Amino acid sequence: MNQKRATSNPSLFEADPATTCNASSTAIPPGQSRRAPSKQYIPVYRVELVRERTIKVAERRSVHNSDHVVAILKDELLKADQERLICMLLNTKDPIIGMDVVSVGTLNQSCAHPRELFKAAILANAASIILVHNHPSGDPAPSQDDVQMTDRMRKAGEILGIKLLDHVIIGELGNYSFANAGRLP
Repeated sequence: MNQKRATSNPSLFEADPATTCNASSTAIPPGQSRRAPSKQYIPVYRVELVRERTIKVAERRSVHNSDHVVAILKDELLKADQERLICMLLNTKDPIIGMDVVSVGTLNQSCAHPRELFKAAILANAASIILVHNHPSGDPAPSQDDVQMTDRMRKAGEILGIKLLDHVIIGELGNYSFANAGRLP
C-alpha cells in the first residue's frame, strides 16, 4: 500500500477545514494532513468494489440450476489451463449481480480462504453465492480438497448470512454440481 496515500488522509474524527463554516485562510489543501506521517498515526483505508470487465450472456438473468451456471461460464473456464475459482454473486431473487475471480491456481489446485471468497459478496451486498471452478484435467469429479473447501465455505457463509447455493465444477468430460448431488443442504 502506498504509505504516503494511506497516511495523508485527514483524521476520521476531525472536520475538513475547507468545508466548515469558519474555514480560515490557512485551510489545508485536499489530500494533505495537519500532521506529518509518523508512528503515532494509523492509516485510514477505504475499500471499494471495481468492475473489471463484463462477459456477454444470453437474456438469462436469474440462475435456477447448475445448467444455467454452466451455460454462462463454460466457455470462459474451459479455455483456461489452470484452475480458476469464480464466485457468482446473487441477490435475493437469484439474478447474478456480479462475479469475482477469487483465485487462479495451478494445473490441479486452486486455493481459497473464506476472507477472499466472501469479500466481493459482502461489498456487493450479495444474499447468496455460487462457486464455480474448472478442472483442466477434464474430469469434473470433485477432489477431497474440493469437498473440504465447499464445506468450509458453506459454514463461513452461514456465519456471514450469505448462503452458498451450489459449487459447480466444469470439465471437458462434463460438470458436477454439489447441490444436484445432494451434498449441500
